[in-house]
Amino acid sequence: MAPLKMSAAAAADVVEELAQHLEDRYRELVSGGMDEERAYREAAGELEELPALGAALERRHPMERVEAAGETNAGTWVEGVWSDARFAGRTLRKNPVFAMFAVLTIGLGIGANTAVFTLVDTLVLNPLPVAGARDLVSVAGARGKSEAKGDETLPLSYLNLRDLGRGNAVFASLAGYTGPRVVTVEMGEKPERMFAELATGSYFSTLGVRPAAGRFYGAAEDNDAGAVAVMNYATWQERFGGSREAVGRRLRINGVEMTVIGVAPRGFLGINGVFGPDIWVPAGMAERLLPNEMGDVLRDRGKAEFLGVGRLKAGVRRAQAQANLEALAGALARQYPEVNQGRTLTARPIREAVFGSAQAQPSLITFAAAVLLAVTGMVLLIACSNVANLMLARAAARGHEMAVRMAIGASRRRLVRQLLTESVLIGLAGGAAGFGMGIGGLELMWRFRPAEVAANLIMPKLDGAVLLFTLAVALATGLVFGTMPALRATRVDVGESLKEETRTMGRGRSRNRAANALLAGQVAFSFVLLAVAGLFLRSIGRAYEIDPGFQTAHLAVFLTNPGQAGYSEARTKGFYKEVRERLAAAPGVVSASWASNVPLWARAVSGLEVEGRVKRSASDTVTAVENTVDVGYFETAGVALEQGREFTEGDGEKAAPVAIVNEKMARDYWPGGDAVGRRIRLPGETGDREIVGIARTANYTALAEPPQPCVYVPLAQKYWDAMVLYVRSEGDPARVMTAVARQVREAGPGVLVHGERTGRMVVGDGLFQARMGVGLLSTFGLLALGLASIGLYGIMAFTVNQRRREMGVRMALGAARGDLVGMILWQGMRVVSVGLVLGLPAALGVGKLLERALYGVGGQDPASLAGAAAVLVLVACGACWLPARRASRMDPLAALREG
Repeated sequence: MAPLKMSAAAAADVVEELAQHLEDRYRELVSGGMDEERAYREAAGELEELPALGAALERRHPMERVEAAGETNAGTWVEGVWSDARFAGRTLRKNPVFAMFAVLTIGLGIGANTAVFTLVDTLVLNPLPVAGARDLVSVAGARGKSEAKGDETLPLSYLNLRDLGRGNAVFASLAGYTGPRVVTVEMGEKPERMFAELATGSYFSTLGVRPAAGRFYGAAEDNDAGAVAVMNYATWQERFGGSREAVGRRLRINGVEMTVIGVAPRGFLGINGVFGPDIWVPAGMAERLLPNEMGDVLRDRGKAEFLGVGRLKAGVRRAQAQANLEALAGALARQYPEVNQGRTLTARPIREAVFGSAQAQPSLITFAAAVLLAVTGMVLLIACSNVANLMLARAAARGHEMAVRMAIGASRRRLVRQLLTESVLIGLAGGAAGFGMGIGGLELMWRFRPAEVAANLIMPKLDGAVLLFTLAVALATGLVFGTMPALRATRVDVGESLKEETRTMGRGRSRNRAANALLAGQVAFSFVLLAVAGLFLRSIGRAYEIDPGFQTAHLAVFLTNPGQAGYSEARTKGFYKEVRERLAAAPGVVSASWASNVPLWARAVSGLEVEGRVKRSASDTVTAVENTVDVGYFETAGVALEQGREFTEGDGEKAAPVAIVNEKMARDYWPGGDAVGRRIRLPGETGDREIVGIARTANYTALAEPPQPCVYVPLAQKYWDAMVLYVRSEGDPARVMTAVARQVREAGPGVLVHGERTGRMVVGDGLFQARMGVGLLSTFGLLALGLASIGLYGIMAFTVNQRRREMGVRMALGAARGDLVGMILWQGMRVVSVGLVLGLPAALGVGKLLERALYGVGGQDPASLAGAAAVLVLVACGACWLPARRASRMDPLAALREG
């Protein structure tokens, strides 16, 4: 069209009109009896009148002049792209069904990726929403090189942390904090359970955060008289509706009256960025707020309860900070050898502290993020394949248009650009739809988080990184699914394309090869995703069958804290005894007892000393789970006693100190089987305890965890003002929970009873992350299956439509309808079979990589693979059967006339 010197938009309109005119003229000549070759030459010969045509067009439609064809200045290029975009928009408006389907398909794929990337950005890439996070490091204790145990980190004592703040040469500021602790808060008539975190006065300034309302406390208020608190933003919104009047509000925390002086910024949960507190209080208030748990923590250098966070000085690197901390650790070991000998200090990236102290968690979170990104990437590839198949079908339908464009002088490069502009436009529209779907789906999923901790859990945050990611994926998607159809659509023989209408038989199969290849890839990806989802579904089912070492079928637990209700030690002991006596006579209750640890939520303590064990240094002590339990605990919890005896009423405060250890500890330190009668010393105690029994090793901190040592001590010999009530029921524990809670409240007026759980719910809580992952994987697997099924249906329907005349001929010659259905089904299922063969080794490989995240199921589980294949084959059969059924019902005479 260069000689006509018209704008790109006008040229596109003319080409479209010419294509239709030439196609109509060609059909007219062929239907009049002219042979195909002559009809083609006759129709194409009309293009020789372009000069006259140009003059006529100029008279009828004055057109905007453009630059000469050889000029490529920026303005011309931008104008061309804009014209291509407008023409693409008009083309899509003329095909609304195709446009809507393509945009929704791409939107689903991009939406899944947007949702997962938002989680990854929140949890992995940017887990701590503070200024200058790169300059922050986590400061913690560690065993010396001779005693190192992998990447284990240890908490710091308040006094050691204070000395580090004064003596270091690498930090602009250093702060300390604890994990969230359960407290009882009185703001109205009814006490409520909340989570509080103790933090030093430099905590907020070190992190570089600003209050959303009020102010933060500082070093001057970091003492036992600093009765002030800072509230979490989400808690502020939930409890006070975001009112500024909350600042200055007085409340009682564990019986201590305190004043709210500020509100943390939105999205800030502290260093523990996944689960944060409702309130922050000065570390100096530790002994007043938590006297039993934090007694002497501010004066005892051996009581380690804090972690540190430091902001590096300008120009200081983490390696320099590590060297300085090691020197300070040496000085502390020389000055206070009884608690610091054999210990060092570490400066780690701050992101390692975000997920708590368990060293496996950061890598596990990163691994899970990589898996989810790979899964959603597969979903997006399936969506791209679907749209690419649609584009291939449209390219076949637009063959005459492309032939006319090329016949009148359009270059292949120009046509490819036009078609890619159309696909990129679809990608951008799909990106906009996917962004809304992803964010909406994520918000919907987050509504299912437990209501009692809704304010404490991290919220997925929407920031510029998510927007850029979605835009980049949308652009890339448009190029991915549009490139091959554009190249194939412009690789045409002009003469053959104009005559193709009468030669559809035999050419459809050639044209469908690329579509079938894409479809086989969709099936392979879908098979992998379904197999992975099946593995995790079976894993969750097996997880509930795992024996955690305690009974769960008839177990109910209740959390109480009479000390926070202001009960004295004598009154608290009376409360424990009265509850046990009341429940002994309660209907439906077999037994009841108390323990200091929640099932699967225990914490290990360091500092045990074992009789007969040679210490390599003063600080070379044993780490084990410690659980204080009441009489009848082992029967109630269903923890078997393998040797010795249980605790009795005779193991009172004035009796000889005793303990029970688990099998793991007995084998580790007394392999000869003579643990009963030996002695151990617990942290903070001055006397030894005699071992009177050996209990079965259970799971203490996580389901299916590696065995770890555990020590049980009797409640009568070690006072706790907060305990967990264990109840064993005759039948379903849910039936007695209301009655048990009422009995506890009657026995202890003012005592907050919360955290009621059945044994199965306890296991479910331990599997929360796994169940969340299974939900996402199942959703994405079903989405992939749906997209693949739609793609299979679409390509089969297109193939049947292309072969209508062939079908008519077959039926006219006597072919049975069942034979046609079988032929079409065989054609579709052959592609599905190829996809399954391609997907099987990939599914086996992915399963092998995921084995460490599975419970009781191998990564190559035959049942999961067979189930995924069966579901895929059944759905594929349905997708193929619908077009086959429609083809078998066509009128052969009508099909022959249309051909």
